[in-house]
Amino acid sequence: MRVADLLADPALNIRLAAPGGPGRLARPIAWCAPSEHMDPTPFLSVNALLLTNGMGLNVKDYRIWDAYVERLMSVPVSGLVFGLGAAHRELPAGLVQACDAHGLPLLELPPEVPFVLVMRHVDQLIAAERYAELRTGWELADECTRLAAGGHSLAQVLERVATAINARVAVLDHNGFELMSAGTAGGGTARTTLSLPSGGSLRFKLAIEGIKSSVVLQPLLGPVAAVIAMQLSYTLGSRSPLHSREAARFMEGLYEARGTPTPALERYAVEAGFEPDGEWGAVLIGGVGEVAPVKLRTIAWRVRVGLQAEYRTVRFMEEAGLTTLLVQRSEAGMDLMDAVRKSFQDALELSAVVSECGSLGELPLVLQLARRRVGEPGLHQAPVADLAGVVEGLPGPGLVAMARRLLAPLMSDGGPALRETLEVYLRHSGNTREACGELFIHRNTLTYRLRKIEEMLRLDLGDGEVRATCLLALKIVAGGS
Repeated sequence: MRVADLLADPALNIRLAAPGGPGRLARPIAWCAPSEHMDPTPFLSVNALLLTNGMGLNVKDYRIWDAYVERLMSVPVSGLVFGLGAAHRELPAGLVQACDAHGLPLLELPPEVPFVLVMRHVDQLIAAERYAELRTGWELADECTRLAAGGHSLAQVLERVATAINARVAVLDHNGFELMSAGTAGGGTARTTLSLPSGGSLRFKLAIEGIKSSVVLQPLLGPVAAVIAMQLSYTLGSRSPLHSREAARFMEGLYEARGTPTPALERYAVEAGFEPDGEWGAVLIGGVGEVAPVKLRTIAWRVRVGLQAEYRTVRFMEEAGLTTLLVQRSEAGMDLMDAVRKSFQDALELSAVVSECGSLGELPLVLQLARRRVGEPGLHQAPVADLAGVVEGLPGPGLVAMARRLLAPLMSDGGPALRETLEVYLRHSGNTREACGELFIHRNTLTYRLRKIEEMLRLDLGDGEVRATCLLALKIVAGGS
């Protein structure tokens, strides 16, 4: 209901005496307020339509009219309807001048039209608009419910809401971080938020930016807010497809494979919604030191929601202090590191490792490598391979037996110290000072032990290939024991 709508009804026969400032005729009317007080502002609220006969204002001093209109504009009211009759047979010139000066729309009501007719007309139009808004809101909620039930993502539901209200909408977490958004803020300058219903400890809000000031949000978005909250809970909760029994079983199988995928893994991948022959992305998020579990889970939620908007298949598994996410099929060639980085900007005290691979056979090793890297604060790209990963990928019990036979002389009395010395020496690439520092021994003691090891193994540790072979043998024995 707008001020201009009163002029469009011929039954009221209202005449525009002063148009007010730019856009004032398009200002909404919240309710009608009949009053004959010289200062009715204590009884008014924003966008009230004031109706008066001017019984207490039968004056000719312009300053009194100016003060009267100035008070009305301080509320501000949407407009002033002045009824002609016994008190005033015509509009006071001072009132017209004051309304022009302050930009307040002034409407002249003829004597034969009572205020009750205007009030009834306004109430009927407002009631019709509210009903239309409620109906539109429920229709939008029904449509979004069908989208969610049909398997559409939360991002697609938000896009539909943004289109319906011609504004930008975004879901914010309890820290104000924007989980996802849709639409553009092109409809206006107003910005507001609606709380999303939530039964958990973490609260979410729906932010609306660029909405036209004439749009009443609560009846329009109230019903759909419940749909968004349910889908958000479903997306983040433990019963969603992102975190299903099949997804957990698949990831547990990957971690247990240790470089040797079993035939069951391919079946588990299909049951979890993946394409076994596709390319894979992995994100591991863990805590560093004393990090609150709620902080870790909140960031993991952000990353999951962000990835769901960019990838068609997203699954995750939660452990104590660690969340593992697997993704496939980027919607628009999104780089996985970039997709994670925007959700990780204010959580640098956590540790996140991003890795990618091209086959299911490589995935168990990639996950183990990424898991070993979790612990350093910040966001990191996992290396393509490391020595432990190479060793884990080596097949066959025969290789383990061969490595044990090579190192067998170091298993006798005094051997554990020699074996430790060999492992430390090789790990430090033959650096004598660093090896002595870790073992807390003198340089001469290290030289003696290395000579003894060469004699027992019948090898020359000065040979680079021999050192690499011994280091691999130590890793294979450790992994096979």
